[in-house]
Amino acid sequence: MSSQRPQQGFTLLEVLIALVISALIAVMAFQSLNAANNGAERTNQVLNEINQIDRAWQIIAADLRHSIPLPATADRNWVFRAESLRTSGENSDQEVLLFKRRGWVNFSNLPRSDLQIVSYRVLDGELWRDFLPEHNRDLGDVDLEEDGFHQLLLKNVKDVQLRMLHQGAITSKGKSALEDREYSNDWLQSWPDNNQQGANGLPLAVEISIELEGVGTSVRLFALPEQPQ
Repeated sequence: MSSQRPQQGFTLLEVLIALVISALIAVMAFQSLNAANNGAERTNQVLNEINQIDRAWQIIAADLRHSIPLPATADRNWVFRAESLRTSGENSDQEVLLFKRRGWVNFSNLPRSDLQIVSYRVLDGELWRDFLPEHNRDLGDVDLEEDGFHQLLLKNVKDVQLRMLHQGAITSKGKSALEDREYSNDWLQSWPDNNQQGANGLPLAVEISIELEGVGTSVRLFALPEQPQ
């Protein structure tokens, strides 16, 4: 006659241990999934911000590439003004660039000029591009904020710094004005500057630095059209 051992179930302690282990695994899995989800959202946010600043650089580059040099004859309506931000971006209400550009594409062949007045300004942490078709009006009668078109380029702007290369720096310093890591320290942070030789008309080049909250600082260097001889 064979004897069989009675079957034994799990003890309460074993069940509790199994539940605790399952709960720990579930918590760890949730934390991993949550971290991965947060990482993906942050990655998408950063990529979106990078795409926005890249788009802004493309617009700025197109504007500066078509900026109009100082005419050979006097023109009181010609303008090129530039100045770095004087306050933090979130507290600012300042124009940083103002100039005229040509090459405004006329897709519909409308009876209009290809010239524009373009302004870049920082207002409460936002970088705006204001533009208005040129109508041969006195600059004193032009109000871009009131009459112009407005294009929001960037949000969360902490700072915008500009440096302009003038002919006087090339004359006095030679290649050192264009070389080394700190080459642009001798460039001007506002334009025009009547105290500096060659600091009128168009700058030879403009270095623009834009700092965004959570993204960091992005810097671009632009060569401007040559002045007519």
